[in-house]
Amino acid sequence: MDTYFQLFIRETKVAIKRWTDALTGIILFFLIALLFPLISDSDKDFLLKIVGPIMMFSAFFSSLLSMQNMYKPDFQNGTIEQLLLSKRSFVGLILTKTFAYWVFTSLPLILISGLIASIYFVTGKAILIIQLTLLLSTLTMINISAFTSAITLGIRYPGALMTLIITPITLPILIFGSKAIENSILGLDISGPLYFLTGMMMLSLFLGPWITASALKISMD
Repeated sequence: MDTYFQLFIRETKVAIKRWTDALTGIILFFLIALLFPLISDSDKDFLLKIVGPIMMFSAFFSSLLSMQNMYKPDFQNGTIEQLLLSKRSFVGLILTKTFAYWVFTSLPLILISGLIASIYFVTGKAILIIQLTLLLSTLTMINISAFTSAITLGIRYPGALMTLIITPITLPILIFGSKAIENSILGLDISGPLYFLTGMMMLSLFLGPWITASALKISMD
């Protein structure tokens, strides 16, 4: 069995044992998104205006909850060191771990976003655009979170520092993601924001694992 597949299966089992990490993120995402329809008295025009930022920032805040657990448990129990000593590419192994983490923390948010979008009176093609936008954005944010988690492994309570690092880096993604959703609802051209999000996703998938692997090696020294 291929090493990368074995690692993915191992991460799957670990994620099932730590199911509260994914569940907490889903609950937070749902509660933040549900709050505004409740306090706005179901004003359709208002909800359609804010659905983009709400979706993006809900996904962002949900990712902040669990990102400090991406590598710290594996760093403490020696798993990272074993991966570093493996004959396989350390960068490839980190990419596999990051993807597995995305599957269990971000993919559920994308799946339930369609239901939440309907609460905001979003219909038809716009729901698919919301899910596509979240797909591109979360794939980028998970690589940013992985790097941030790696460089703060030596800090006892890294939560505040990680938030300070990740927020300005992620801000353009949140802005362009919100714009893509807004344009899709208004029937405007969405190619510009989606091209930007796609470019950021490809850049993060290419550079993210390399930078994260380098940061982990430094933390191991």
